[in-house]
Amino acid sequence: SIEIPDNLWLDAPLRPDVPTYGEIVAFDAEFVQTQNEESILTATGSKVVIREGRNAVGRMSILDCRAGNVLIDDHVVPREPVVDYLTRFSGITPSDLDPKSSPHHLITAGNAYLKMRYLVDKGCKFVGHGLRQDFLTVNLFVPPSQIIDTVDIFRIENRRYVSLRFLVNYLLGRDMQQEIHDSVEDSRAAYELYLKAQELKENGTFDDILRQIYERGQQVDWKVAELKQFSR
Repeated sequence: SIEIPDNLWLDAPLRPDVPTYGEIVAFDAEFVQTQNEESILTATGSKVVIREGRNAVGRMSILDCRAGNVLIDDHVVPREPVVDYLTRFSGITPSDLDPKSSPHHLITAGNAYLKMRYLVDKGCKFVGHGLRQDFLTVNLFVPPSQIIDTVDIFRIENRRYVSLRFLVNYLLGRDMQQEIHDSVEDSRAAYELYLKAQELKENGTFDDILRQIYERGQQVDWKVAELKQFSR
């Protein structure tokens, strides 16, 4: 357990009423690239990676699921220079992480880690979609008992993982982000999917609905645009 200085919370736009043991928070993050992948082609045409690409957190959002309020929505200044803001996917631009021009609340990568670690030590449960990679990039260990990952909940063993957007379209009946992600929207959607899973399990229809998701996905080749057309 670590102690978090008060000013770590006071410097945020709103001082949070921090959830505690067993309470659920929804988490999502957007990433920027701090090291490009380097690779070569061999004489046989196969690709050999010489140096792996490396990402860093550029924005993290956490919702307090007790009331659905945004607990944390910070843009994060990486420790290393950014080589690609991955704007097409992350929605993050150079000005977003520039202390001189950013309209957002900026924190250091160290403070981002401390805020996450504090909630882990508090015993909060994290719900999200594809959390393993997020926690790996943050370099944070979260006990499995504190992870609720909708990418695993809505998966048939040994079958492909289903995207957040596909699940939201199919189960919740609405479209969300197109190409650009928004971590607040994604974390909220993951929590809604968790609640939907609980509802389906309680009424005994979860397994049937999960099979239907995979059947429909195969029919439309997992394309959300085709899913909407097919539904009509």
